[in-house]
Amino acid sequence: MNANTLYNIYKTTRDNKAPDLTVGLAMFKAEHPEAAISHEEDKAIREFIGKHSKELADGFAKGFDAFSQVVAACEIEDAEEEE
Repeated sequence: MNANTLYNIYKTTRDNKAPDLTVGLAMFKAEHPEAAISHEEDKAIREFIGKHSKELADGFAKGFDAFSQVVAACEIEDAEEEE
């Protein structure tokens, strides 16, 4: 999962006062067509955000470095669950 993209989705959601992150994701995609998020990536992002929403929100509140560490920890957790 790309921490930069996720962080920017959270930022877009906040800056546009979107009602939720799904709307924020759509806004991000509209504002950044160069990101070229595929349907599969879109689904993976929504599932990742849904599964780790509290941790990601807490990390976002602390800034990008903390957020990227949270993303990495959540990816490890997901990988361990898959094993």
